[in-house]
Amino acid sequence: MLSFNQKKDNMGEHAEIVSAVASFGDLATVPGQMERVLHLLDEDSDYQTRTAVARLVTEPGAASLTIGRGGDFNSIALALLYLRNRAKPFEMIHAWGETALTAAAFVGGKPIIFSPTRYPKLTDRRWICAISTAREMQIICPTDTIRRSLVENGLPIDRCHLIRPGVPSTKFSRRPDQALRAKLGLAPDDYVMLACGESLQGANHHATILAATVLNVWDNKNKLLLWGRGSKTAFERRFASLMLLKKHIIFATDRLGQDAQFDQIIPASDCALLTADEPIPTLPIAVCMAAGLPIVGTVSRTACELLEDRHNCLMAFKCTSRWIARRVRDLREDPHLVWQITDTARTEAYEFFSMSRFVEQTKSVYTQLAAGKKVEIPQPSPGAGLKFMGRA
Repeated sequence: MLSFNQKKDNMGEHAEIVSAVASFGDLATVPGQMERVLHLLDEDSDYQTRTAVARLVTEPGAASLTIGRGGDFNSIALALLYLRNRAKPFEMIHAWGETALTAAAFVGGKPIIFSPTRYPKLTDRRWICAISTAREMQIICPTDTIRRSLVENGLPIDRCHLIRPGVPSTKFSRRPDQALRAKLGLAPDDYVMLACGESLQGANHHATILAATVLNVWDNKNKLLLWGRGSKTAFERRFASLMLLKKHIIFATDRLGQDAQFDQIIPASDCALLTADEPIPTLPIAVCMAAGLPIVGTVSRTACELLEDRHNCLMAFKCTSRWIARRVRDLREDPHLVWQITDTARTEAYEFFSMSRFVEQTKSVYTQLAAGKKVEIPQPSPGAGLKFMGRA
């Protein structure tokens, strides 16, 4: 049991947040603006989720709150305590992740939009189905793999919508940024391989480290660059210290600070390695495509939905260090192939993963839900000559 003073401290800690949420009650509804949406997300959300929410909250009438240690609310209980009294100004709640969905489910009278932030396990799918039968809920899936898994487990297909994540509007240069490479401790003649995305459960950066180890036997100028974010970062650090010399592996957050962004370190890289063995967030892949960074990937449900061998990447058909290293060598020995796959990848990324497309499709869900209409996602037709149709 908390003492009176401890309770008072907890109340004071969130007083500013409550005040900010309450202030939305004074907003006037302006035609053409995004409906008043409250975004709920976990404090330790991944790069894809944070990028999406950061863009959506810039729209009028939107706000975000985080749940978890260090966030706006330390627990679901605290979030519920305030949301039940302070969510009235908002027309709907957009929950990002299972923790946020649990909080939103107990706030009555508000339509829910749910965006899965990971591939749902069986228990997650059952919980989502249970909420959908009791509440008005629409689900926005970032990949067709997640959408299919939910529909196969009983969710109505007309409630599950596919909206692919949007790439941040960053201007990438095709040439490596030598100043950034020097700041990371890289020489101009080093060949830098970037581990794609955060070090998460399914990212399998173990395989990336093993491939870099094999390539260093061939040429010690090969260097491996990891972002340094994710739940498995400490685990990968220990493994890398056993397999590679310290000068052959760089964690970007060690050199650039903890606030280093993924799109910030791409100009220091020569290629990206995608070795996921489970479904993972696809935004880092789309960012690499948009930056024109050649990708060497392994066959997985996530990769095959976005990538195709010798069309916009090189595929290693087995997730082994030998196969991945072989594909990296093929990449280095064929500049024409590099130009071909990167040019296709850039075109597809800006056509199918643009931030404006993501925002417009998400806003259409809010607008139709607020008006009580059937939710249908507009799908702009691809430009002439584009082959990408969603490789699910």
